[in-house]
Amino acid sequence: MSIFKLVKRSILFYWRSNLGILLAVLVSTAVLTGALLVGDSVRYSLSKTVTERLGSTEFSLFSQDRFFRQQLADDMAKQLDTNAASLIQLRAMASNGDGSIRANSVQVLGVDESFFKIGSAANPFGNDKDEAVVLNRQLAEKIQVRPGDEIVLRIAKPGVMSGEIPLTPDSDLTTAFRLNVKSIADESAFGRFNLQANHIPPFNVFVPIKWLQEKIGRKGKANTLLIAQDRNYKIDLDTVNQAIKSSWQLSDTALELRELKKLGFYELYSDRVFIDPPLSKAAEKAGNDAAEILTYFINELKLNDRTTPYSMVSAVSKSLTGLIYGDITDADIIINQWLADDLGAKNGDMIELAYFIVGPMRKLVEQKRSFLVRAIIPIEGLAADTNLMPDFPGISDVNNCRDWEPGIPVKLDRIRKKDEDYWDKYKGTPKAFVTISAGKSMWQNRYGDLTAVRYPLKDNTAAEISANILTSANPASIGLFFQPVRRQGLKAGTQGTDFGQLFIGFSFLIVTAAVILTGLIFVFGVETRAEQVGMLLAIGLTKRLIKRLLLLEGFILAFIGAVLGVIAGLLYTKAMIFGLATIWRIAVSGADIKFYANPLTMLIGGVSAVVISLSAVWLTLRSLQRKPARELLSGQLKWQFFGAAKQTKLNAGLLIATISAAAAVILLITAAASGSKTMAGAFFGAGTLLLIAGLAVMHYILARIQHGLEKPMNSLRGLSLRNSTRRLGRSLTVTGLLACGVFLVVSVGANRQNPLLDADKRASGTGGFALFAESSVAILHDLNSPEARKKLGLDEKQLEDADFVQLRVHQGDQASCFNLNRAQQPQLIGVQPDLLKDRNAFLFTRSIENKNGADGWDLL
Repeated sequence: MSIFKLVKRSILFYWRSNLGILLAVLVSTAVLTGALLVGDSVRYSLSKTVTERLGSTEFSLFSQDRFFRQQLADDMAKQLDTNAASLIQLRAMASNGDGSIRANSVQVLGVDESFFKIGSAANPFGNDKDEAVVLNRQLAEKIQVRPGDEIVLRIAKPGVMSGEIPLTPDSDLTTAFRLNVKSIADESAFGRFNLQANHIPPFNVFVPIKWLQEKIGRKGKANTLLIAQDRNYKIDLDTVNQAIKSSWQLSDTALELRELKKLGFYELYSDRVFIDPPLSKAAEKAGNDAAEILTYFINELKLNDRTTPYSMVSAVSKSLTGLIYGDITDADIIINQWLADDLGAKNGDMIELAYFIVGPMRKLVEQKRSFLVRAIIPIEGLAADTNLMPDFPGISDVNNCRDWEPGIPVKLDRIRKKDEDYWDKYKGTPKAFVTISAGKSMWQNRYGDLTAVRYPLKDNTAAEISANILTSANPASIGLFFQPVRRQGLKAGTQGTDFGQLFIGFSFLIVTAAVILTGLIFVFGVETRAEQVGMLLAIGLTKRLIKRLLLLEGFILAFIGAVLGVIAGLLYTKAMIFGLATIWRIAVSGADIKFYANPLTMLIGGVSAVVISLSAVWLTLRSLQRKPARELLSGQLKWQFFGAAKQTKLNAGLLIATISAAAAVILLITAAASGSKTMAGAFFGAGTLLLIAGLAVMHYILARIQHGLEKPMNSLRGLSLRNSTRRLGRSLTVTGLLACGVFLVVSVGANRQNPLLDADKRASGTGGFALFAESSVAILHDLNSPEARKKLGLDEKQLEDADFVQLRVHQGDQASCFNLNRAQQPQLIGVQPDLLKDRNAFLFTRSIENKNGADGWDLL
């Protein structure tokens, strides 16, 4: 009889014990492989989400409230030889037709054919000005609408200037439309488009870009640019950022250059009113004899008890003041004849200027500064130039000064008939001039320090000025730079929560129990086959050969069990994914997890299970070679894991128990001193050490009992003790498994925390705040003031005891546990440190070292 035939017959003859081994291997393989496949499915789903939300997009540029030419995408596409798309991306709110269901944080996307080409989807719009919308599936389900239904869309309207600048009107922040739903876009129709690495789909509304440009007053403009990756060659980030510098034009910077023939100048100005500091530096060097201008709205000019309300004052470079009068110092002011007559001013008088500067939450602080009247000039030439006043919204676009609607409080009853006459005749012509350095010290802000730059016509050309600005300025300095969104998205998915390791951790006891069960069943099988082993020894087979026969038999059983276990693992994975999509949906924050079976993972799971199972079998066969044939033929095989318990082993067990217990105590004390952040790890580490100590003590006690049970036992108690000590290894194994299970169950239950238990405490995760609200449109005013609440339509009686702390948010990837990805561009929150410090809000576990010894909010 051949060896393989003998193994085959042994497997069939002892099928009962072998079936137990096979089932134990099947369970361990199924759990191990299934856990790994769950991790693969999550990673696959996250990577698939990247494609669904980006299409073929490789790089993206989102400039928020800064707009550039829509044509820029076509220019870059030609240069890079790839697909590109310009679109408009705005925040909005949407509701169904009757307003009964509303969705906030809606993403409105003005798109065209090029956008859907990147998404490999059909363009749903019939023409560029189609007054209909396409909703993605998530938004349609949220507000419960279908194609043909009506929705109300309220869009955050981008202003000419930032909403935080005082002169910006705050009465026109949104615009609303009632539109029909044309269709519903699912993932295949690019409905999941999102530049942020979040697995939760956004609420998207798609509209034709030309229609949206017309409604928000941004004809031919866009604020988002997508670059696709060409399949023929790879485009890197540096190449793309270099391409925008080669393709951009002056209008992409929000700058315009016009010719003032009568005055003999080219004038560079910004449609954002203030010229960005990086651009103003480039503009100063862009042409010969550049002259800087900064014009500001003044509350009043005062001389003794006489005042002139609401006027423009210009700060100009020396070259321009020389044209008006001559050299002046930062303490001097030049006024026109109209102002001199109104105030009764003469050379040498001190005139006081009162003006607003902006603080946090648009809080206006009025400041004053006095100047010496150096000269009084007629309103002619440069002093009569209405172009010196920039296009302040709410001021420059009205015919009568009583119709002004700036973002600062204007008392219209202070405006006199003579003020109206001046406006009718001279518009916003400045009534006074100061030096550019004096003007910057008073009025410059983070949005800019100039309103215009002028260049003499005779010494410059428009082409040279534009080229010099575009060459020296860096697009990234004004927010025009690309992000590698695809690479970031894929990286976010691979660095996110590893559900494979998570489920292996959850299933560790099951796998361990199955492996130990495999070893125990194999031991039982060998014990029942002791006579067969003895007979094989008696007929001349060596112990080494018999051990190999049993290992071969174990390998075949483990292999069959592993194959069946892999199949069962696929079913286990599908069951887990079904659970994550239903009853455990909150664990993955509603992510759509798709089943994915990686052949390599199944192979790793199966091979690992075979290796682990054979290791258990090999451990049970270690002492087989020491058994004599007579003992085996008698059928009384005594199998011991630990052998005789000698005194040296007993002392070593006590030493292990003592060291483990002491280490657990030290670990807990150290963790308590370090803070709550390390307590969870210390708890489980100390628990493991105490478990080892407990098992060592139990081994010592059972071994001591074993030595004291030489006499026959006549009682049930004595019989129980003898049976417990007869197989020390088995007793300790069962005890260890039960202890691990009880420890995990108790520890998980003990560490479950009610997030609302200490929600009212300042040191808790809530900071002691009762409510948290996020607006779709920026709130520019301080909600602690009754005026701001009234302007927003809030009930003053309900909020009379409320205290608000307002935060500024820069949108980015969600960094909380609600995002399965790892945030690559996390959300940034701007805080007012003093307000949080006064409340002792939140608990700081650690701060960076610094010379001043500042801690917590003081560091900001």
